[in-house]
Amino acid sequence: MTRTRTLFVALTTALSLAFAAAALAAVPTPGKTFTGFTSVGPYNGFRAAVGFKVSTSGKQLLTFFWEGGGCVGLGGDGNAYADPYNTYRIGTIPVSADGTFSVKSVPWVTNGHGAPTKTTTSTIEGRFTTATTATGTIDYTMKIPNGAGPCSGHTTFTAHTR
Repeated sequence: MTRTRTLFVALTTALSLAFAAAALAAVPTPGKTFTGFTSVGPYNGFRAAVGFKVSTSGKQLLTFFWEGGGCVGLGGDGNAYADPYNTYRIGTIPVSADGTFSVKSVPWVTNGHGAPTKTTTSTIEGRFTTATTATGTIDYTMKIPNGAGPCSGHTTFTAHTR
C-alpha cells in the first residue's frame, strides 16, 4: 500500500470514528424539564424518579435530583421514594458541547421523621441520546452515623421531555 493510500485510509477511519462518537450524544433542548425513572425496583407500585431542567443556554442541568432507598431501605405505605429523606439533590451539572454531562462526589445531607442524618455522595454520568432523551448512571455512597452504612450502590436512569 502506498503512503498516500495509507494516510487516506487512516484519515477516513479517524473521521468515521469521530462521526460515530458524535452520533452517540446529542445536544439537549434548552429550557425543557426532563423527568424519568432510575433502574431501582418498584416499591408499593411506585418507581424511583429522576429529573432536571436544562438551562436556557443548554449548557447546564439545573436542580438535578434522583430518588432511592439506599442503606436504610424503604418503609411505610404509599410512595416512599417521594419522601424527602429518599430524594437526593445534586444541583447544577455542566453539559459539554457534545451533550455529555458528569459531576463527581456531590454530597447531600438529609434527615427527617426522626430518622438519623444521612449523607449521600453521588457521581452522575450521562448523555443526551436525542434532544429530548437523556440516559446515564448514578453511583452513590451513603453514611449514617451510628446506623446503617456506609454502603454503595449503582443505578441507571432515562429521562425524557416533550
